[in-house]
Order: sequence, then C-alpha cells, then structure tokens
Amino acid sequence: IVIGATIGGFFYWRENVRLTPPEEWSMAEYSKPSDFTVTETAKQKIIENKSAGLIFAIPKDWIASSTQYSLKLSSPEAKEKNGVFMEKGCRIITEIVEINTNLSILENELKTGVWGKHITQQDRTVINNKDALSYIARSETLGFYHAGIMISYQGKVYSVILNTIPKDSDICLQDFENIKNSIKIQ
Repeated sequence: IVIGATIGGFFYWRENVRLTPPEEWSMAEYSKPSDFTVTETAKQKIIENKSAGLIFAIPKDWIASSTQYSLKLSSPEAKEKNGVFMEKGCRIITEIVEINTNLSILENELKTGVWGKHITQQDRTVINNKDALSYIARSETLGFYHAGIMISYQGKVYSVILNTIPKDSDICLQDFENIKNSIKIQ
C-alpha cells in the first residue's frame, strides 16, 4: 500500500504540481483553433474556447482565421507580410498551451527568447483577477510592434498577442486594450 501510494503520489505531483521546465515547452499540447467559436452580436464578435474556459470580445468587423496552433483575429485592413510580421493593420494571435509554470519563469523566458532584445516594456498586471505578464516588443528597423499578455492559470498559459507595425500601433493598441479588458477565464 505504501509503495502504491508513493508511486501514485509521484504521478500526481508530476502531472498536477510540478512546474513544466522550459526545455519541455516545445512538446506541450496546444489548444486547437477548432476549439474556438466565434459568435457575432449586434456590436462585437465573441471568441470562446469552452474547453479552456476562455472568452473575450473583438470588434464586429474583425476576421477570424487560424494556423495549426493558434487563432488569428485580424482587422479588416490587415495585411500580413509573412507569418510573423504585418504590412499594415492589426492582428491578434491567441494561443492556449498546457504548460504548468509561473510568471517569474515566463518573464525570464521572454527576456532570453527570440524577442528578448526587442522588449521595451515588461510588467506584471492583473487580467480578470488573475496575475498576468504584459509586454511590448518593437523594432523600427524590422518594422514590427508586438504587445502581449500571458496568463498562467491552472496548468495552462493563455497568450493574447497583438501584431502590427509601429505606425499603426496607436490605433491597434486601443482595440487591444478593449480586448484585454473583455478577457474572462473560468
């Protein structure tokens, strides 16, 4: 019985308590874009992922599409330069990944990751009564402006990231603030 309890306790700890080391993040499971629903109302579109407990609103005229791992939400005038950068307009990327971590680890990974040298602002904030990491990464030379939030909650990291170009950042940030303020995670 003691051996069984010890083994059971180990597996419970490994799956539910242990923080996922960053070197294992590439193997993490992503929520599928097909898990999201888009419901149009008179004033906005409601984006919902029931299985992950996420819901938020975007402007009514925005367009939803997807990649293999994420939901893409774009303003009507948005034009991509490639899969990462924009030529004009606003794009929101939404990802939910099963990683058990905390904000300190997210902060460190963001600083040392691919966008680290372009981060101009990084703060802790609160979204829907949950601690979150907020950041801005920008480069006039490369022509990008990214603003994002990451919420680590119940073994998942919820990321909502704005991609635009520096000259469109003021307009896009207004929409992004409204989107952030509408986020609910249950």
